[in-house]
Amino acid sequence: MPIVIFRERNAQLYCYIAKQDLEAKVIGVEFDSQDCWGGEVALEGGKRYYVNPQTEKPQFPVSLRASRPGLV
Repeated sequence: MPIVIFRERNAQLYCYIAKQDLEAKVIGVEFDSQDCWGGEVALEGGKRYYVNPQTEKPQFPVSLRASRPGLV
């Protein structure tokens, strides 16, 4: 499971995957509220990752473990 870094830039959320040297805009998050954040994360370009849902929306930037959705 890679570590990914989520950060906000110009009111947009981005995801950086160091192992692939890839930064992409997040276009969707399965759970995106103040009391639950995470689940399946869709990136611009078609890639998808799964982040265990957090009990609250994190402060960005944040590093989290992610996996491919089919591997959960």
